[in-house]
Amino acid sequence: MEGKIWGILLSVLGIGGLIWALIYINGPEASTHLPVLVAAGVCGALAFFVGIWLVDHKRSGHKPGKAGLMRMTEREHSTIGA
Repeated sequence: MEGKIWGILLSVLGIGGLIWALIYINGPEASTHLPVLVAAGVCGALAFFVGIWLVDHKRSGHKPGKAGLMRMTEREHSTIGA
């Protein structure tokens, strides 16, 4: 549950950073603040995608590799009974 909360928070923060960068990139002083706007956009995109990954990873409810472990145990049981 804790990871899902972090994921939602990072997603919202990432969307905010992307919107902020997109709004101010067209402003009158965009050329002087371009490095800051690019950094905000990249950090916003990174936070958004990490947040989405956290929400999806915590929602699935299984550890990575569980499907492979299940297949291995199924193969062992099928060879024992044969």
